[in-house]
Amino acid sequence: MSLTGTTPNVDPRELELQINAAAEAEQRRQRRFVARTLFRSPTFLVGLIIVLFWVFMAAFSTHVTQGPTALSGAILASPSGAHWFGTDDLGRDVFARTMAGARSVLIIAPLATVLCLLWGSIVGLYAGYHRGLADDIIMRVVDAFLALPIIITSILVIELFGRSYTVLILVIGALFTPVVSRTIRSAVIGEREREYVLAARLRGERSAFVMAREILPNITQPIIVEGTVRLGYAVFTVATLSFLGFGLQPPSSDWGLVISSEYGVLQSSPWVVLFPALALASLVIAINLIADGVRTAFSK
Repeated sequence: MSLTGTTPNVDPRELELQINAAAEAEQRRQRRFVARTLFRSPTFLVGLIIVLFWVFMAAFSTHVTQGPTALSGAILASPSGAHWFGTDDLGRDVFARTMAGARSVLIIAPLATVLCLLWGSIVGLYAGYHRGLADDIIMRVVDAFLALPIIITSILVIELFGRSYTVLILVIGALFTPVVSRTIRSAVIGEREREYVLAARLRGERSAFVMAREILPNITQPIIVEGTVRLGYAVFTVATLSFLGFGLQPPSSDWGLVISSEYGVLQSSPWVVLFPALALASLVIAINLIADGVRTAFSK
């Protein structure tokens, strides 16, 4: 007596839908886990609170202070109840200028970071997925750009095209693109031989579809981590360029510009420089705390 088994017919499309649904459920579970980990991390929460404070001040400082260009009549007055952070050499309130100084940094740095993530992801996806000669050429170009000093290159380009928000955003975004592209390329190389990518190729999907719809959603973690790290560098770069005189120009209250323009009164009236410097340091440290929290959450 022999038994013959029958294999039920399975619709490939139905099977693919089930697999995709299971993958989406797993991604949702992972996102919830990461969110819980982040909001249980004191490091992340402290950094987030500080960044949100500066975002609030960048948006509403003119409503809670007398304005960064208002003249009080008291020149180089020390901190007091009337002027919490004192006044500068023109009689402007240092507290108002420090709070308003967050605006330019929090416009230029995040937009430059978004640009470098966008451009770097495109370059890294293409190089890591196609490999071969295209990868070699792209990576040699990336290595050449990585060898350029960021500040010196930024100064040269800004002198050529002018000093404006748009130029600063484009320059910083372009100069951070190579390092981002290397990170994304490494992540793509680790994913390109996975089963889901091979299945998409066997279905006859185009390369652009595989990169955008299959690989990209699975490398969001390194992109997010890289974005938080680059944001801190972008803030520091904006302030450095303004300090050197190649960023925003007076009467802007940009922190780097204020530190540079008031440097001459540092010994006699240190509060004019001290408070903008502390504000800049607090924002950079806060972003680094967020980056550490994100990196830790994704590594678990």
